[in-house]
Amino acid sequence: MDTIDVLNEMTLFDFIVGGSTGEKTTSADDFMREVGKMLPKGTFSWVSKYRTLAKREILKVGTARRVNQRVRGYFVPTAEAPGLADRLKQIRAQFLQEMAEFLVQLPTIVENWANHPDNQKTTTGGVLRADLIRKHAPTRGDLAKVLSFEVSAVMLQQTNYFGEDDALKTEVSGLVGQAALEISEDVKKSWKGQAGGRTSSRVLGLIRRIRNKANAMSVLSDKFENLRKMCDDVLTSAPREGLIEGLDFLRICALLNFCSEPENVLADQAIQFDPMDVQVPTPAPSEATMRAEQLALDTVPDLEQLECGGPGSEPEADPDAEAEAEAEAQPSQGSASAQPAESGELVFEF
Repeated sequence: MDTIDVLNEMTLFDFIVGGSTGEKTTSADDFMREVGKMLPKGTFSWVSKYRTLAKREILKVGTARRVNQRVRGYFVPTAEAPGLADRLKQIRAQFLQEMAEFLVQLPTIVENWANHPDNQKTTTGGVLRADLIRKHAPTRGDLAKVLSFEVSAVMLQQTNYFGEDDALKTEVSGLVGQAALEISEDVKKSWKGQAGGRTSSRVLGLIRRIRNKANAMSVLSDKFENLRKMCDDVLTSAPREGLIEGLDFLRICALLNFCSEPENVLADQAIQFDPMDVQVPTPAPSEATMRAEQLALDTVPDLEQLECGGPGSEPEADPDAEAEAEAEAQPSQGSASAQPAESGELVFEF
């Protein structure tokens, strides 16, 4: 798809939580640098929680718009935009409710922090740290101005003002790779690998996330549509609860290992990969089993030795041959005896 086609299918979402850009952590917020020493550590962890919730919800169906390695919004398929907007409204309402509760508790938080043993020390200026906290800690009015949850969604149109130098073309052309990278990062963070030979059904939540993102990103490339089908096949065959073992486990491993590298999703041969083709390998015999089999082979007698009576044994006697030998060795009266003549001929005497 060219730039115009992609933009026609996309809505650009953005959000700002706590007075900082979406990709920053709370520890980097401007207002946190000012008030962090005046309040205990973790006071604003709830702000970071809502930033993470919003970003996670957007990335389920969208992909980041990166400009010089910095996030400048998120491209979301327009078909997914209404549902995403509703979910972000819910997150924002929860944020505002928790912010109101936080502001009510703020004076108590400040006083408890001032009374902490760490703050019962005198500064180099000769002032008790607790007194400085009570004097300079932010008030409800201060934080009410900087704590915020703002969201926006706009449609973009390409112009010819900058021609081929328009950076938007580069951004759009990189969306397929960015989406594949985000899928692989989600897998690496959430999937612990196939060690142990089994997993719980909770892993299906990760596969559903991959499936939904691939479905949304199919407007960018058919390769995401193929990934969506693979996820559907694995989800259909896997048990819904309990431990997952055997062939179902191997299929899940094959799919997640495939998704853990963005190059796999983007490769031309990706459409040929099918996690349903895996087979349960034949287990190798244990060392004890191999020793028992070898011992059994060592104790089987050799057929040639059986026929010959075994090594060092005498051959079985022939009754008829023995009788003839006895008759020749003990001649009876009137019987003929043969004696060799000097000429080598036999001479019979009666």
